[in-house]
Amino acid sequence: MHDEEQKKLYRLAGGARGGPTENCPDATEWASLAAGLTDAERSGVLLEHASGCDSCGAILAAVTEDFSRETADDESHALEQLASANPDWQGRIARRMSEASGHRRIVRMPFRGWLARAAAVTLAAGVGWWAWNQWGAGDPARLIATAYAQQRPFELRIPGADNAPVRMERGSGGSSFRRPAALLKAEGQIAGELERDPNSVKWLELRARAEMLGWDPETAIATLQRALERKPDDPDLLADLGMAYALRAEARNRDVDYGYAIDYLERSLRAKPNAPVAVFNRAVVYERMLLYEDAAHEWGRFLTMEPDGAWKSEAQRRLAEVEQKKKPERQR
Repeated sequence: MHDEEQKKLYRLAGGARGGPTENCPDATEWASLAAGLTDAERSGVLLEHASGCDSCGAILAAVTEDFSRETADDESHALEQLASANPDWQGRIARRMSEASGHRRIVRMPFRGWLARAAAVTLAAGVGWWAWNQWGAGDPARLIATAYAQQRPFELRIPGADNAPVRMERGSGGSSFRRPAALLKAEGQIAGELERDPNSVKWLELRARAEMLGWDPETAIATLQRALERKPDDPDLLADLGMAYALRAEARNRDVDYGYAIDYLERSLRAKPNAPVAVFNRAVVYERMLLYEDAAHEWGRFLTMEPDGAWKSEAQRRLAEVEQKKKPERQR
């Protein structure tokens, strides 16, 4: 849910926020533009720049809002003397903006009113994007995903995390100084929430994910079993438990745990068939069990669920490797 809402806000805000560059005009130029003191040629250049620059767009939005507020009589009289109060000037600028955007239809309304409304939308989108990221930056689920991407400790995948190369060796997560700061922050928040509500399924699940990132699958299994007692057959808990058993199999060289991992992942996928993370992890486990036919099937299935991005590239590479490993089997 967090990822989907973030994507919507990302599209609304127009992408990642950038800072000012050496090519950005001085802030006084934006004030002059909003006040109508800039000639038509320079106005066109500035508007074109603002349409593609987040930093200058925000400045223009702010000064336009200032000029669009209710004014005192003396101020209103002064503003009426500016070029922007002239309907011809407003029409020319509106026409140029329309042409620059590729739309030939010209909206007949006062420039200041139109620009104020546009600025309000832009500003609201920007504030919403900033507020969402400020909140999301401290969300433990997102912190765990960030920690995974910064220092991916295993081949298995956790929900919501970006793809990254595996950076840690098995069982190397002991010292807290070697662990990502995002993980340490998430662990602190999770511990505080569980103090208030020790039986919260949500926080138990996040605690288990943090324990897995710290290469403590034994404790993660116990944590997830405790959560399942309160929410039996939850597909996300089952998928996480399958991952925990796979990690314990790797950490302790217990092949029997791979079988448990497959069982839990299968139960999860029966309840939630189109879960790409569970399919990805089952493909990895099948590889570990040397069941290359099953692994190839799962990688192919995964590619139909998540056909783009870095996870797709990893799946394609692994599928090619599995296909190569299947050839000796066929020869035997």
